[in-house]
Amino acid sequence: MYLPLPRVRTAAWLCAVLILGSTLASTTAGCAAPPQKELDQAQAAIEVAIAAGAERFASADLTAARTAMRQAAEAVTQRDYKLALGHALDGRERAQAATQAATETHARLRDESERAFREVTVLLDRLRAPRTAAAPTRVTRARARTVRAADARLSDSLQKAGALIEAQDYTAAQALLSRLKTELEDVLRELDGGSPAQSSRRGP
Repeated sequence: MYLPLPRVRTAAWLCAVLILGSTLASTTAGCAAPPQKELDQAQAAIEVAIAAGAERFASADLTAARTAMRQAAEAVTQRDYKLALGHALDGRERAQAATQAATETHARLRDESERAFREVTVLLDRLRAPRTAAAPTRVTRARARTVRAADARLSDSLQKAGALIEAQDYTAAQALLSRLKTELEDVLRELDGGSPAQSSRRGP
């Protein structure tokens, strides 16, 4: 059926109004309720980050994620659901960043600690190795006493370092291993250079 031009224009205008109204209604409906799905996703991402060790290895990122979630909750209380959505998305992103940072830092510190543990183990094996260089019996016995005392003391500390690594306390483990390495190097230097008494008699 043919419509006169004025009616066609009127029909087109009404159609445009209906489409615009539908779009606005859809947008309004999208902000008419808290973004619960995004809030849940952000909270789940925070829990994953905590499980990955973010509290220890990525505390700044984790704190930022928790702050965003707190801001999202405040926005929900104020019924500003658009703002709440933005904070929820930000919280999820920051929690995911915390997970990645924690995973990478954990792996790096573990590798560094295990490498330090191996280095100290090698030095301890050197300490235990027999020395074949000719020396007076008195000096040989003195060295043997030094080795036994250092071996007992340092072996116990090395076991503690291993337990710290097992517990993922890499900072404490590395600090202990660094002290052990220095002490072992000092003992080995003393053994290779002679007794302290001999060194003091050599003079400049």
